[in-house]
Order: sequence, then structure tokens, then C-alpha cells
Amino acid sequence: MQEILEGICAVVGVTGCFVCDSEGQLLASSLTKAFDSSTLSLVGRTLSQTTAGLVTVRRRKVQEMDLVYGDGRVVVKPLREGCLCILCVRDINVPLLNLTANLAARKLAERMKERPAEAQAEETESISMEPVAAKIAGAYPEVVSHVLELDRSLADEERDSVLMAVGKKTGAMVFEQRYANMRIPASVTQALELVVLPALTPFSIATASKARLDVLVCPFCRNLTSAVPQCHFLAGFIEGLLNAVPGLDELEVTEVLCRAGGDDTCTFDVTGTET
Repeated sequence: MQEILEGICAVVGVTGCFVCDSEGQLLASSLTKAFDSSTLSLVGRTLSQTTAGLVTVRRRKVQEMDLVYGDGRVVVKPLREGCLCILCVRDINVPLLNLTANLAARKLAERMKERPAEAQAEETESISMEPVAAKIAGAYPEVVSHVLELDRSLADEERDSVLMAVGKKTGAMVFEQRYANMRIPASVTQALELVVLPALTPFSIATASKARLDVLVCPFCRNLTSAVPQCHFLAGFIEGLLNAVPGLDELEVTEVLCRAGGDDTCTFDVTGTET
């Protein structure tokens, strides 16, 4: 898929593009590391849901969405199962772009038909993360050195997603080890106070308010400087803990502030259910 995106980027005025499936999973991207995978996945999932809603309301296929903002625009090409998002300058020649983008969208849709084999490979890869997560969970609460060692071993293009995935698995394992026998109300607020804050205490300092968690001292982004949040393992760890709490709907944890970017805290928002 990457070579198809590179063809789109060759069009004058295109600043980058990415493609997601209908669940928001990022399949390929030509954007710089300034755009982290979790943000692109959220955008992709939102656009796919919006497209599906428009189809339901209008009772006909959505060919394209053209979103203009400031000095830029986003052209969205709905696919059979997902969407192609193209970031452009505001005054791009859209008809010229469509000559390339429409053909690219058809090719991407064909590639996505072939994804069952790829999905199986991804499942195998995720299973291979189990031993890594088990090692970190087994070392809990001494997790920081293990996470930083894992971080250093990862290539840039896989770092964010692997740390997030390992964090989720580790959080679920730690919950089973330490909190599975507790009676926890089916409330995000209570789960943060009774599970997440105690679980973070051995290696960080944090506070919680409703569906937001502020980490005042974070060991995972220390000495880092970045325009985008960097605490991917911690976001996954929190999400894994919360999603292991019986009675809660599936939750998503997003880091919205990070000390690596000069913020005072590493702040995480929890979405997906009533608080």
C-alpha cells in the first residue's frame, strides 16, 4: 500500500496521506512522525463512521468528502472497508488530484480485499508480544527498565504501536495479578481511583479527576523532546487495566498532553462510556 500512497504524494499540493480500515486501524501512511499512529487511527475511525452515517441518511454511496480548514484541506475517499485521507494545501487543483487519487482508491480497495492473510500475520505478531508483556508484568512494579529496554530495541515505524499493544497486555495481566478479586464499581472514576492510581504509584506520581488522569512524574518520556505525546506504553497500560474491570464498556485511552512536548503533565483522557 505504501507505494500507492507515494504516487498520491507526487501530486503537487499534497502534503501527505494515510489509509485506515473501518475500525480505524492504520494500514499505511506517508506522513511524518509528527503525526502519531493513534491520532491517525482516531481520525480514520471517525471519518469511516461519518461516511457510514451519511450513507444511512442519504441512502446512497458517498463518493468523496472535501474538508477545508485554515490554509489546508483534507480530501477523503471512502473505500469498501475504510477510507483514504489526503492532506493538501487549500488551493490544490482537486480535479487534477482526483485523476491520481481515484485510481489509487480503487487499488487500495483491492488490496484491502486481500487483508485476511495480512490480518492473520498481524495476529501472529500480536501473540508474539505475549512473552514480552508477561516479562514486564512479572517484574511489576519494577517495569520501567524493561519498558525502556523494549523501547530502545524498536524501529521508529513500529515503536508507537508495539509499545501501546504491549502496554495493554501488561495492564490486563497486572489487573489479573492484583485486582481481579476486588469489588470495583462499573465506573471510570472509581476504576481510576481504585485500580489505575494504585497501579501507577510504584513508578510515577498521578492524580485523577472524572475521566482524566494527570501524571505529574513520568519515567517514560524523561529526557525526550517531541511535538507529539510519547508515553505509548503508559497509555496502553492504563487502557489494559481499565478494560479488565468487569462491567465497564470498552474504553480508549488517549494521551493529550506530554511532558516531552513541554507540558506540565502527561495527561490521558478516557473515552468510551459514562463516567
